[in-house]
Amino acid sequence: MQKYLLYNSVEPEELPTLRELSTVEICKIWSGISRQIYRKLLQKKAVEIGVGSFAVVPVHANVAEGKVLPVERPMFILSKSLKLFYNLESDETKIPDETAVVHLDLEEIAANIHFRHEIVEQCVQETLLCFAGALRDNKEVEFSFRSIGILAVRAKVVSMAFFDSCLLELDTTGNMLKALLEDPNMMSIVAFPGQNDFTRVSQDEVLVLPSLVAEIPHQPFAPLISLKPRRPSAPWGGGCRRVSILDPVFLARRRVSQASHQSMETDQARDKEAGRGRHLSIIWEKTHMLLKHPISPVPEGLRVSATTPEPSEVKTHPLYTEKEEKELQLLLASKRHEVEAEVWRKYFGNRAITERGQTSCPYVFEDPYRPPHVLRKAYAEKLKEMEQSTAGQSASEPQAECQLLRKILEDKGVQTGELPGMGGRDKDCLSKGECAK
Repeated sequence: MQKYLLYNSVEPEELPTLRELSTVEICKIWSGISRQIYRKLLQKKAVEIGVGSFAVVPVHANVAEGKVLPVERPMFILSKSLKLFYNLESDETKIPDETAVVHLDLEEIAANIHFRHEIVEQCVQETLLCFAGALRDNKEVEFSFRSIGILAVRAKVVSMAFFDSCLLELDTTGNMLKALLEDPNMMSIVAFPGQNDFTRVSQDEVLVLPSLVAEIPHQPFAPLISLKPRRPSAPWGGGCRRVSILDPVFLARRRVSQASHQSMETDQARDKEAGRGRHLSIIWEKTHMLLKHPISPVPEGLRVSATTPEPSEVKTHPLYTEKEEKELQLLLASKRHEVEAEVWRKYFGNRAITERGQTSCPYVFEDPYRPPHVLRKAYAEKLKEMEQSTAGQSASEPQAECQLLRKILEDKGVQTGELPGMGGRDKDCLSKGECAK
């Protein structure tokens, strides 16, 4: 664990095995690692990979009507030393005491993919070293585990999103589908192929592991930038591999298999040539018998085979299996959440910055999920109140003006009836003021 606590950036000289391997070979090794992790999770075991552990943890999901459902969901628990050293944030989860913790069996992985054990071990260590280097440089990282999910580090926050098929298969309670559809917090842990770009927050390059490429966020057609160290060029052109990655036992078995297959093909060709003349007499006899006793042809549509099942026995297969149907429901629910979030940002995103008094109907923005007819009714009532207040204010303005004029004249000692040049409207105003008084 201490080798992944870096004070300096990772240099290409520190990655000799990744330099010798191709991108396809690196991804093949990590695919074998992902398959072993998945098998261990199905056995309810926790797997430690060097920077953290995968485990299946029992949790509770809040569904409709205040109900709580127990489910079993996979989680990635980041190493505490890594979390403290790089000042990262992640979910605080403890592996249950009854869960056995195992390490990666690199020898089994190497045997399954027919690679040398040393190559697999060094590839794992150097890939995790690249992951630690990205944490040190505060880069956004996406680490893909085939058939499991995507480990993402965004703005110092570490999160793990699991594929829908993995979530449904690792849960033994049978409540995972309902929990994902009705609990928004559970839906946030689902990853769908091709949907990881939706949650990217950085505008810089995103490091994608284990393929060792950099992607530009929110630009699906931008070219990928390879970060893998290159092998030195050979005099005749291209890169020369200095080490052998395949297992020597596998190479020997493959040579023997190829030699035996080639020998078998040669024997079959020789037997075919030798037996061609032997079968000609038999074919001639059968043809002669058919010409003597011809058989009436039966139309193809009327020919009934003895093994043809009756119409009632033919079983119709469903369009989707039960697992595919569940995955389709999750995908549709995820798309619905994305559309709702986009509508909210487009039409109601200014609710937080809109203060009361700046709009004619500020409380319309209080609840974006109110039905349209309720919003229209509230807006009409607000306009009616504004019209009534405006009409009352316009009716009281002339009377207030006349009272103010009479008060000014009385303060000056002038009789209202002896004012020269006063029009009829002004006298009426004063008389109304006296009456009102």
